Amino acid sequence: MTLKRLAIVLGSGAALLGLTASSWLSQQSITIKGSDTMLILNQRWAEAYGRVNPRVSVSVTGGGSSIGINALINGVTDICAASRPMRKSEVDRARSRGVVVNEIPVALDGLAICVNASNPVESLTLDQLRRIYIGQITNWKQVGGPDLPIVVFSRDSNSGTYGFFQQNVLRNQNWGRGVRFMPSTSEEAREVARTLGGIGYGGAAYFKNRPGLKILKIAAKEGDTAYAPTEENVRSRKYPIWRYLYFYTNGRPRGEVANFINWVLSKEGQSLVEEVGYYSLNP
Repeated sequence: MTLKRLAIVLGSGAALLGLTASSWLSQQSITIKGSDTMLILNQRWAEAYGRVNPRVSVSVTGGGSSIGINALINGVTDICAASRPMRKSEVDRARSRGVVVNEIPVALDGLAICVNASNPVESLTLDQLRRIYIGQITNWKQVGGPDLPIVVFSRDSNSGTYGFFQQNVLRNQNWGRGVRFMPSTSEEAREVARTLGGIGYGGAAYFKNRPGLKILKIAAKEGDTAYAPTEENVRSRKYPIWRYLYFYTNGRPRGEVANFINWVLSKEGQSLVEEVGYYSLNP
């Protein structure tokens, strides 16, 4: 090889290396930690955004809303995903660490109540549901069902859904002694599907069209109409256990984090909310 050709080859290689280094340096990463309820949705958003903006990698992990909130407070995630609002104590702790909590609703959800598909019970009142979970109602015959012990399943205390349910359904009363706490909504659904007297709760997307499960209608009080957690009933607030799903950031998001969240809130991002089984913010 001549010196001239060698120089051309080396120059081309250097240019290629420079381009590769430049591309590598321009790659950016966004981290989302928290809610298991939102895990599938966050993964879908991450995958789709990777196609929209290949320069940005979105990394998603679950573990529960409390895990995500602690990660945000400790400065180890860009976005916390939470299926419940942050508590005042958490906001105060964040402030003491110099974190300015910024709350962004990103989807709507009807927190669904599921039972084994063989259970003939079709509906409960909020009070009956509360009494089941605090241990006052222990047999399905007490709510018009068969003579069958109720096997109560719940998410564990890291879950935002656990916290939301305790506050809004149990009214901050203690859980019954027999409640079986599960580390994920998927496991909760699986246990209810194989337990004749089982009952569980969670994001509607985890229970829809799942073999072995039936979603109950819920009435706000005795004598009221019971409603299923459909989109229409959640949007109209007729279904009594509705909630927002949230992103939390440290202050107003900037740069690529802001671009990603703006895309999540766009028509394209919100269409994925509906595909996963939750409800978009846009009617």
